[in-house]
Amino acid sequence: MTRYQRIILHAGLHKTGTTSVQENCFRHRDLLLQHGVEYPVFSFRERQIINHSDPLAGVFSSRPRAYGMARRQGVEDDPAEASTAFTGQLNKILAEPRGTTLLLSAEMVSDFNANDMQALRRRLQDATDDFCVIAYVRSPQSSLASILQQRALAGSAVDPHKLVNLVGQRFKRLRQGFGDILQLYNFHEAAVEDGGLVGHFFRALGLPEATVDGLEFSRANPKMPMEAYRLMQAINRAYPVEGVASHGVKRHYHDLRPLYALPGQPFRIECLQDQALSEALASQSQWLATELGWEFPEVSHHTPEPLWQTPTLLELETAISTLGNSELRNAAARALEQEARDIEETDAATAAVLRFIATSIARQGDCPPQFALDRLGADYFKFAALQFEQASPQTALYLMSLASQLRPGAAFIEERIQHYRSKLDGSRDQGIDY
Repeated sequence: MTRYQRIILHAGLHKTGTTSVQENCFRHRDLLLQHGVEYPVFSFRERQIINHSDPLAGVFSSRPRAYGMARRQGVEDDPAEASTAFTGQLNKILAEPRGTTLLLSAEMVSDFNANDMQALRRRLQDATDDFCVIAYVRSPQSSLASILQQRALAGSAVDPHKLVNLVGQRFKRLRQGFGDILQLYNFHEAAVEDGGLVGHFFRALGLPEATVDGLEFSRANPKMPMEAYRLMQAINRAYPVEGVASHGVKRHYHDLRPLYALPGQPFRIECLQDQALSEALASQSQWLATELGWEFPEVSHHTPEPLWQTPTLLELETAISTLGNSELRNAAARALEQEARDIEETDAATAAVLRFIATSIARQGDCPPQFALDRLGADYFKFAALQFEQASPQTALYLMSLASQLRPGAAFIEERIQHYRSKLDGSRDQGIDY
């Protein structure tokens, strides 16, 4: 076999379950190959890459640092290193087919400029007799919440108003570059089918219904808590990843991830309390629905719960202390001070706790508790927690959580953490205050 009968490019759009699609294509790649579909795995510096965005950006971008590939792959000083590696791998994949269909999944393609998109199209069309592009479209209102979370996690200080038209712009780029071979699907309809969006995608590939129904699919990218988003936004405003040259604070891709694990209130657009933003999103959604000829679901509105509730406060200092440098931690401390000022009149008790945590973080300097924890070791905190589990489950939870940081995934430690949390939840239900 020297040529693919068909090449399918899954081009997103962003925030339409692309990570789940890619993870499940990788997970079920042997099954896909049994049905003639090859889902390749690229590699760079001994890392497997199952999202094909960076490989395709490395091969086809006319600007070495465009589309974020160089930063994500750690080659900002020499993007050609990654581009050369990805070009060689793609050439081999195209020259040595293992199936009748090649499947590539790269949501970043919808950000390609016209020239880069056309270079990609020509190269893939030359390798097959049947080239098509699949994309899912999600309403701008629904998409923006996910986009804001992603940008915050990546270190960008984002003005939501500047992203209102982003989904429409990406749709227009794909339509211009691939209009005659573009297959568009309604994300909201696909997501409620059996197997969710991934099940819909596997059926779109041509897999038999019975085969798809028998598969288990993993899901990715849970919602970020609103509290974590507010902290990330404050840090990114002070030290945006795009401004390292001016502010001098070195940033790393996803260096704010420890905040993602905070418990808290789910992120929702209405929590931003911005009427102008909501109206602009509604207008953009209506325009896009008209262009596509389908309807997006009406936006459901939720009454936001108060922020900074007890589960968040219990883990707040630990999460911030895990951030990699003192500048980021101090920016988080300043953000907590501002949060305390904002709620002082309505919730003085929570404001006091936020100030206490902010002061504690500010005192850490360049030596956060994490370094002290590393010296003491997991067993120290594990045994200390066991001494407190009868007298104070709350203290035991805190100590065992420190042990978990030092020994992630340890079965006994994780079992005790769940036990303490269940005990605390039950005590709250009965009105007991530890």
